[in-house]
Amino acid sequence: MDMLKDILDNLTDSIIIMDPDGQIVLFNSEAVRIQKSISETPIRIGGFITDIVSEERKPVVAEILKTIKRQRKPVKNFAEYRTPFGATVFLEVNFIPVVGGKRDLRYINVIAQDITNRKIFEKKLKTATADLSNLLEHANAIIFSVDSRGYVVGWNNHCVELTRYAKEEVLSQKFPELLLRKSNMPLFTDLMERLVKNEAVCNFQLPIRKKGGGEIIVMLSATPRTNANGQVVGATMVGQDVTELMVYRKRLEQQVETKTAALEQVMKKEKEAVELKSRFVSIASHEFRSPLSSIDYAASFIKQNAATIGKKKLNEKVEVIEKHVSYMSHLLEDVLNYSKNEEGKIRVVPSAVCLEAFVKNAVEEVSCQCKHSHHICVSTNKLGTLVTDEKLLRNILGNLLTNAVKFSPEREEVSLYVHDLGDRITLEVSDEGIGIADDELELIFQPFVRGKAVEHIQGTGLGLSIVKKAVELLRGTIQVKSTPGKGSAFKVTIPRSAI
Repeated sequence: MDMLKDILDNLTDSIIIMDPDGQIVLFNSEAVRIQKSISETPIRIGGFITDIVSEERKPVVAEILKTIKRQRKPVKNFAEYRTPFGATVFLEVNFIPVVGGKRDLRYINVIAQDITNRKIFEKKLKTATADLSNLLEHANAIIFSVDSRGYVVGWNNHCVELTRYAKEEVLSQKFPELLLRKSNMPLFTDLMERLVKNEAVCNFQLPIRKKGGGEIIVMLSATPRTNANGQVVGATMVGQDVTELMVYRKRLEQQVETKTAALEQVMKKEKEAVELKSRFVSIASHEFRSPLSSIDYAASFIKQNAATIGKKKLNEKVEVIEKHVSYMSHLLEDVLNYSKNEEGKIRVVPSAVCLEAFVKNAVEEVSCQCKHSHHICVSTNKLGTLVTDEKLLRNILGNLLTNAVKFSPEREEVSLYVHDLGDRITLEVSDEGIGIADDELELIFQPFVRGKAVEHIQGTGLGLSIVKKAVELLRGTIQVKSTPGKGSAFKVTIPRSAI
């Protein structure tokens, strides 16, 4: 018996051996230690187990003894005690029956283990888990979980606020089918494939549908969840609503695109201006050099032969000078008009214009300038008075008639049709000259542009650009029809009143 007592005293568990009625026959030192810590009643041989337990546990222990007598099976029980010093002790108590060969109950071994530290740890763990769960539930972030098949198993309050889907509407539902548009489902499939491979995913952009319509864009970081065997069983997603940020970024990108387009437009115009300047210098130097050379030659001839030159020859040379001076004056006027157009200095100054007198004067002026080389056939209906800018109208008609004469060198006639249509006036100038190639029709109203067929004919290429600008200032339109080798027709329509 002493040897058995020594063995029991070396065990770390509390052991009490009692008979079937609960009378203690043996106990170890650990049992004494535990008993002292929870009660002032000492443990003794011959005493009963119910004597050393608290009043509230006496019925529990008595019931356990009855159960063991009846069933001959072990019973596990947990006990909680308050020590005299106010501390709490937790015990795990196992009642183990010792049965003889005839199934008679000989003893009951009571093995108690102090699990206070474990219980305290479990309690702390539960508290920490509850705190963490509460933190995740009320965090100002999107936090949800899915299993490996994509079914939602977690859905915090922030998810509810943003999507308007309550927990009960989402839990156990397949995430992509409920919360994604069909076109975005491949995004979620790709995300899950990466997570199943135990790969953490950061900054994953995913559009999520809201209940009742609408959509939010979330930036997610996803972490795989694994079981004890290391197998991925799902994933936890944490993210933020970046819808406003994405809208702002898109707006910013659009602004950048707009600014870039505007800058490209400015650079294009600057390039065009440089090209125009280059063309102008090239054309103007050529156009001014020829008449200046002719004037210089005629003046030198007169100077050298002043004493012997006849009146007829003198008149011829003077006419040459006058012709080229007139041409240069027109060139300068075209350049000045174009410059004013580009700088926006031309303003419409309306006045009452008698159309019949205006047409007559314009035709005479052009006829004189071209030395009556062509006959201008005029066709009109009953013309009245219109309110317009007379100077701009003169630029339009003068340039069109001059061009018709200039570009039909082998013909002797051009036509002018003027029609008063009540609310508008049409001016149509046509010729049977060299015409304009189809690929050049869209370019003829650009400054300094001259067709290949007219390279041998003097001009700066400004006339039609001035005409078009004048037509626009008078709120009119201009149309052109032309056939190479057969002539051209320009039709201008302007409103009766420029006011």
